[in-house]
Amino acid sequence: MPSDRVESVERALEILNCFTEDQSVLGLKHLAEKTGFYKSTILRLASSLVRYGYLTRQNDGQYRLGLALVSLGKISQRSCDIGTIVRPIIGALRDRFNESVAFYTRSGNKRICLYRANANRAIRHHLEEGRRLPLDKGSAGQILLAYSGSKGEPFETIRQQGWYTSMGERDPEVAAVGVPILTTEGKILAVLCISGLISRFSEERQRECAKALQEKAQELAERIDPQPFLDMSQ
Repeated sequence: MPSDRVESVERALEILNCFTEDQSVLGLKHLAEKTGFYKSTILRLASSLVRYGYLTRQNDGQYRLGLALVSLGKISQRSCDIGTIVRPIIGALRDRFNESVAFYTRSGNKRICLYRANANRAIRHHLEEGRRLPLDKGSAGQILLAYSGSKGEPFETIRQQGWYTSMGERDPEVAAVGVPILTTEGKILAVLCISGLISRFSEERQRECAKALQEKAQELAERIDPQPFLDMSQ
């Protein structure tokens, strides 16, 4: 392990990353299954996380995220609040196509839906902000991998055409068109996506969405501070 990494810290962060919107309360058994760590290791690390407020241990022995994370989240949001830039743009795209629009960035081996404007229609692709998703399925994940140096297909095609459509990769009924937001040096900051039911994404519609997304991605690349996103992708 490189000298600039601390294994115990990384293991503690792995524990925190086990919690999701769907699994906000986890017991020792589930944490062990998710992390692959010994239960004794989890108990030791969880004890420190509880002491500093990053986890809360309930009376039944299960854990949930602590209020210290709320405080840190607010500080992070204030110091790197690009929402005032991103939200109007994804809102405008949502209104134009009447489909859901999202702004994804990479965090380790996951992608995070950082900002979201869900479509104003009954049948739509709905997702909450803050949701962590895999990188190996879906338009945003494939694009993040493509511009992080992954070889082969579909990554070569993604880099060549500058956009990608996933058809039922993560959800069999959902299509998503995504484009990268790049620095002038070609480093990826985030991905802008439009998603909805597959039946509404003809080839012509895909190209129309991709063109609109590319225009807005260029605008975002010129307006947002790239450093926080470069740091997150490490």
